[in-house]
Amino acid sequence: MNKLGVYVATIVVAGAVLAVATIIAVPALGTVASAGSGTSAPIDVTKFDDFAVRSQVYASDGSLLATLHGVENREPIRLGDVPDTVKDAILAVEDAEFFQHRGVNLRALTRAMVENVQAGSVEQGGSTITQQLVKKALLSDERVLNRKVKEAALAIRLEQQMTKDEILEAYLNTVYFGSGAYGVQAAAETYWGKNVGELNWAEGAMLAAVISNPVEYDPILHPKKAKERRDIALDRMVAFGAITREQATYAKGWPLPTGRCTGGDGERPTDCGEVVQPKPDSYFVDEVKNELLDLGHHEYDQSLGTTYQERVNAVFGGGLHISTTLDPVAQAAAQDAHDTTFDAATARQAAAKGITTAMVSIDSSSGAVRALVGGPGFESFQYDIATHEPGRQTGSTFKTFVLLTALEQGVQPNDSVGGGGAWPNKGGSPDPYTVSGVGGTLTSVVAASSNGAFVRLGQTVGLDHVADMARRLGVTSDFDPRAKSMPLGVFDVTPMEMASAYSAIPNNGVHQAAYFVDRIEDRDGNVLFTHTADPKRAFSAQTACLATQILENNVQAGTGKNAQLGAQPAAGKTGTTESNSNTWFVGFTPYLTTAVWMGIPESNSESMGTLAGREQFGGLWPATIFKNFNKAYLDNEDKPVAPFPECAPLSRGAQPAAGAGDPYGTLNGGRGPGQAPPSGGGTAGSVQTTPTTTPGTTDGSVTPAPSTTAPAPATPTTKKPNAADVPAG
Repeated sequence: MNKLGVYVATIVVAGAVLAVATIIAVPALGTVASAGSGTSAPIDVTKFDDFAVRSQVYASDGSLLATLHGVENREPIRLGDVPDTVKDAILAVEDAEFFQHRGVNLRALTRAMVENVQAGSVEQGGSTITQQLVKKALLSDERVLNRKVKEAALAIRLEQQMTKDEILEAYLNTVYFGSGAYGVQAAAETYWGKNVGELNWAEGAMLAAVISNPVEYDPILHPKKAKERRDIALDRMVAFGAITREQATYAKGWPLPTGRCTGGDGERPTDCGEVVQPKPDSYFVDEVKNELLDLGHHEYDQSLGTTYQERVNAVFGGGLHISTTLDPVAQAAAQDAHDTTFDAATARQAAAKGITTAMVSIDSSSGAVRALVGGPGFESFQYDIATHEPGRQTGSTFKTFVLLTALEQGVQPNDSVGGGGAWPNKGGSPDPYTVSGVGGTLTSVVAASSNGAFVRLGQTVGLDHVADMARRLGVTSDFDPRAKSMPLGVFDVTPMEMASAYSAIPNNGVHQAAYFVDRIEDRDGNVLFTHTADPKRAFSAQTACLATQILENNVQAGTGKNAQLGAQPAAGKTGTTESNSNTWFVGFTPYLTTAVWMGIPESNSESMGTLAGREQFGGLWPATIFKNFNKAYLDNEDKPVAPFPECAPLSRGAQPAAGAGDPYGTLNGGRGPGQAPPSGGGTAGSVQTTPTTTPGTTDGSVTPAPSTTAPAPATPTTKKPNAADVPAG
């Protein structure tokens, strides 16, 4: 009775199918005829290319950094690159008579329905590959007769406009294979870690099997069902004549994939091939994404879109080829310096205290960002300390802006600068504002990182001019020139801005803004964006040369000794903020400019205390990380020793430092017109009041006691000094 019932049902269903097929065919043929007479517009075949394609992010050497995609992970591939093991498997299962029919296969539709009734389940589909492609690109998934009529009509018309190979290629690039993989290339990467051209018959059959239900026949989640479907596909391939029975038997014994070879949080299976899609996120790649999506970057408007959604669609589905500035050798050296500078015991102690480091390295001549370590690790800490506002207090690394301002105003390296003293601080607390620290030549006070000398020098040149120098070098902090402690680094600046600002020194005083993206091409290779250099002179070449000379001396004989690179010259400045909460080294070689920061990310004021029994300062770990990074980079790149340039001879002898805020240098022992020399002791004849401060441990300077600045602006700014206000050198 069961067999009889199935037989009767088969006859009934087959008759119904034929009736429906007739209904479909008549309007379809009518549509075809009208299309031929010109009364119906041709199908817009460009819609079959209008699908989301993943974007690729490349390093400066052309190596792949990341793939960016949304829901659909797709990499289009030419039909000629798809092997028979995949093409024949999919044709055998989805449309065995693809090359014989003209868009609609009534015989296959009837046969599929009969077989499905006999099997008691859906074992075959009746739609052709052309119909499936039309449905995906031109129609909705609504299951109504009217849609099936349109689908059939459009399929017949499409086969008059496109060749069979063009239709098959479009289909293989659009069909969904589960796990976010669209198209045969992404599927091959996802399940086997291979390019599609490497897949064998068993693997091709698995792809063919999963199309009808990518979730239920997922080989990782449902291996038993997946194997059954794959074996059915292999049998179809035998019937289709693609493989022999012996080949099918062998393929049925081939193992299924055991895990995803791309994406996911688990370990990559050992049986995955060599094709590896890199992790989609890192500090550098995340910065690239943020920049491309940021509507504030107007240079991308015309190429990526003027709205946020347009940019999202372009970045995650536009098939962009994004060439970046990252140097893999420099990045590996930076990450290694971050990971290995601490010994194991010190690293554990730092982790327990929440201490980490961040760094950024820039090509001084172009502004290209070559390496970026944004914190402890992107997987666990996505906030990028190196680039994200508002930044960190910079300590004595900010003194370099005072140094540059002084040199630009005519102060020379051997000119004398007084030491600590007291200055009226009307409206501030305490009043007077006092700070200690030795005086000496401009070169020696940099080497000593003397707080007192640099507060005095800031008054000499004018803090408004110091703030202007920092802004010309790309620093965006909201400075208050009334804050006499400005030279001591009480305002927040990001490591990125510090590296970018310092990079003008080895570039002869010309500043190139830091950037991440060199070039963007669309999926067809059309250039959408190319970085254009915008060099701006920030200070004279002589100022740059003298600053290099002074900062090189600081590495050789000052607070930056741990940054020495042997025969390779290096220059830079250390920095340590109040309570040792932020420590820095910002420096350069003739090749790269690098900023290294160390501290506790969650706080801008919490002291790091001691590590390995030593108090923290910029000349310790940050300078050592700078050294380890540059040595590894220079060795791996086999860079020759390159000297810094020789400076032009000085135009005069030494004298007290004078500047825009003190034209006669009276603050540093100079004699004004008609005035007697200033009284008081102190180095270089400076005004040396007895400070109310006590010495402390710094990166080579003297720590003044906490003191507040002049009144803060009426409206609080994003970047402002904290309550302590006076950091150490």
